[in-house]
Amino acid sequence: MSFRAFCNAMSRLPTPWDAIAALSAFMQDTSTTSSLTTMPPDPSTSGEFADFDASDPKWDAIAALSAFMQDTSTTSSLRTIPPDPSTSGKFAEFDASDPKRAFEACRTMKPKFPPPEMLPCANVEVARYKVCPKQGTKACSACKLVSYCSKECQKNHWCIHKQDCKNPLKSNDWKPAWVVENRLPMSFFSKPGDGFPMQADEFSKGISLWGNVPAIDLINLGKNENDASQDFSIALIASGDLRHVVETINSLPDDYSGHLQVLINDVTLPVVARNIAILLILGTVSDETMAADIALHFWYSAFIPAEYGNKILAIVTSSLLRESEEPQPLGPRSSMNCLIPKEAMQFFQRFGSIASISMADAQNEYDRVRNASSRGDFRHRMYSKLKPSHRVAFQEFRRFGIVLPFGAVNAHFNIPNASLFSTDGKWLQTDYADPLEGWDIGQILEAGRAHGAQPEDIYGCLYFFLSDQLWTFARRLREFRISFRIVTTEAIHLSSIIRDDVLSPFGIPASIRFDRIEVSNILDVNYVGIGDVLTHWGPLLKDSRTAALVGYFMNWGFLQPNGDAQSAGHIEIKKIIDTFMEKGRFPGIGPGGRVSHPRDLQIGLFLIANEMNVAYDNSKAFSQFLKQQNLENLLRKTKLKLRTTRTLVPHRYGVPLDAAPNAVPEFADNESWYNFTQLQSFTWMERFVEFGHA
Repeated sequence: MSFRAFCNAMSRLPTPWDAIAALSAFMQDTSTTSSLTTMPPDPSTSGEFADFDASDPKWDAIAALSAFMQDTSTTSSLRTIPPDPSTSGKFAEFDASDPKRAFEACRTMKPKFPPPEMLPCANVEVARYKVCPKQGTKACSACKLVSYCSKECQKNHWCIHKQDCKNPLKSNDWKPAWVVENRLPMSFFSKPGDGFPMQADEFSKGISLWGNVPAIDLINLGKNENDASQDFSIALIASGDLRHVVETINSLPDDYSGHLQVLINDVTLPVVARNIAILLILGTVSDETMAADIALHFWYSAFIPAEYGNKILAIVTSSLLRESEEPQPLGPRSSMNCLIPKEAMQFFQRFGSIASISMADAQNEYDRVRNASSRGDFRHRMYSKLKPSHRVAFQEFRRFGIVLPFGAVNAHFNIPNASLFSTDGKWLQTDYADPLEGWDIGQILEAGRAHGAQPEDIYGCLYFFLSDQLWTFARRLREFRISFRIVTTEAIHLSSIIRDDVLSPFGIPASIRFDRIEVSNILDVNYVGIGDVLTHWGPLLKDSRTAALVGYFMNWGFLQPNGDAQSAGHIEIKKIIDTFMEKGRFPGIGPGGRVSHPRDLQIGLFLIANEMNVAYDNSKAFSQFLKQQNLENLLRKTKLKLRTTRTLVPHRYGVPLDAAPNAVPEFADNESWYNFTQLQSFTWMERFVEFGHA
C-alpha cells in the first residue's frame, strides 16, 4: 500500500476513529511501501515494520495516547523531584474506550505553569511545585543569573539559590583541570595542515539538529526584488533544521502579499520528521503563545512537559489520520504537503511518547554524553574562556538540557523529548551541540534585555528570543500565503527527479525554477562537493538578476595548507598573537602584557585556536582552494558566476553584507568580542558563497 493509497483508504472511512485500524494496517504493510512511487524502498530497512503486531497497543495511536496518560501519574521531572500532587493521576480519569474524548483532552491540556512572557521571580520551591507569580526585576548582585520581585523573595530563596551562586565554577579562583593537575590539556584537534580534525570518540559525532551557523534570511527583500507583492519559490536542499526558514519568513515585511513556496529537503529522517512536527505545532495550535512554547521545547529542550507530549502526539496523529488528500492546513492561508518514506513513521510514533525511553534512561544518557569523563578537558577549555556566571549557565544547560530562564520553574518538564534520542535511546547529537550557535548572539542578548533577563542568563535570553521568533512565525503562517513541500532524499537525486517530472503531482513540475536555492555546506568535498551541486542545481535557478544559489564551506580550511591561522606561517601567527595581547584577548594576559613562560603560550594557543581565525584574512587561501576545485571551468559550464558583491550572505560570518572578500570580523570592544567568539563556538574558517547567473 502506498502512502497515497493509505490516504485514499482513510478518506473513505466515516470517522477518524475508524481510521485507527487503517493506520495499523498501513504500518503492517509498510514493508512494501515507498513514498515516491519511482523509488524502491531501502533494502537495508525493508520489512522492518513487518515485525510489529498491529494488535500491540503501542502501534495504535489512541491506545498510545491512553497508555501515555495513564503513565504520567508516576513520572517525575528530575530524578530527585516528585510529581506534582495536584495533578498526579489526573490523566487516569480518561477512558481509552472513549478515544474521541481522550484525543480532544490531549489537544486542550496545558501545563501547570504557563510560558513566561517576562523574566519570572526566581523564588521557586521545586519540590513543592510552588512559585512566585510576579516578575523578577531585582537581579542577584553576585551572579545576575536570577532576579526576584522583592528582597523578601530573594531572602526566602537564598537557601536554594546559594548552591548556584556559590558554585565553584562561578569563583574567580576556578582553574581548569590541567592547571590543578599541573599538566598540559588534552588536545582534541589536529595539528595545523594535518587535514580534518581528529575525532576523539563517539561524543564528537552526531546529527546536527540545531544548526552550526546562524540563521540566514534567504530573500532579503529590501536588497533584492524590493517588491512586497512578488511570489517566490525557494529550495533548501539540505535544510537541516528550520532556522533559515524561520529567519526568512520573519524577515519579510508585514505587508507581504505574495505567494511563498518553500521546498524543504534533508536526507536525514530524524531531521525531516522533526521539521514536519514543528510546522504542525506552529500551524495548528490555535494559541500562538502556546504554539511557540511547545515548538521551542520540542526543537531545543531534552525534556518537555507531559502536557506538551500529549499535544504533540495528538497533533501528529491527527495529521496522519486526516480524511483528505489536500495539503495539511497550517492556519487559514498556509499549507504543508509531505512526501516521506515508510521509515519516517517510527519517528512520528515516538514524538511525545514515553514508551520509547524512560525519564531515568533519558537523563542517564544525556548525562553520559554531556558529562563524559573523557571529555573533561574539552569542557574545561570552554569554561576557561567564559565569565564566571556564564560557566554556571552553560553547566546548567549541560545538566538539564532545558531552554528556560535560569530561575524559572522546570519541575513540570517531566518526560523525555524522544525526538532528540535515537530509537535505541542514544543522544543523537554531539556532546557540544548548543542551540546558541544557530542564531545571532546580538539579537539573543537584545531579546533577553527586552524581557528583563540579564546577559549572564544567556539561555534565558535565548528562551525569550526563540519565543519571540516562533510566535512571529506562527502568526505569519496565519497571515501569509505559504506552501511548504517537504521531501527526504539525496540532494542530487532530488534535482534529477524534479527534472524528470516525477514530482509534478506533488506541485513541483519539471519547469519549476527557484528564486533561491540554499545548499548548506554540502559544497564541502567530504559531502557532495561544489562540482555536483552547481552542475545539478544551477539549471534549476530562475533566470533573473536576483536569483541566487547560496551555501557555505565549513571544512575547506583543514584541507588547504594555509586555510587556518595556525598554518599561515610564523609571521602571520606572531602578528595575530601580538594583536590579541595588545587588545587583552590572549588568555591569561592583560592588555600590553607579555608571555612569561613558553607553557603559557602553548596553553594560550590551545585555548584560542579557533579565535585566531577571526583575525586571519583567509581570502587568498580560499581562492586557492576554489581554484583547486576547478571552479573557473565549473562556472563556464554552468553559466554561473561567483558574486563578489553580496545581497544575501556575507563572505564570512561577522562581516557586513557589503564587505570585501578580504574583510575580517571587527568588534567595537572586548565585550562584543567576547559575546561573539566565546558564547558561540565556530571555527571562524567558514566561508559563504553566493552564485548567480553570469
